[in-house]
Amino acid sequence: YELPFRTLYGNDVKNLITAGRCISVTDGMWDITRVIPVCAVSGEAAGAAAAMSDDFASLDVKKLQAELESRGVKLHEN
Repeated sequence: YELPFRTLYGNDVKNLITAGRCISVTDGMWDITRVIPVCAVSGEAAGAAAAMSDDFASLDVKKLQAELESRGVKLHEN
């Protein structure tokens, strides 16, 4: 599974980002996203995003992905 970046932030507070079990998902995805590995990688993505911007809705996701890949994060199952 791949998590869209938009699951880590909301629309009401531009500089608030979440990770782990606090992200926004449907009931069916909750069982998948609550496990430790997903919590860890969503936390790394949230931390990198917070270092890059304070307005997450306008953050260039391609730049965030490039930063995460440079840290060795595997983004896509190919």
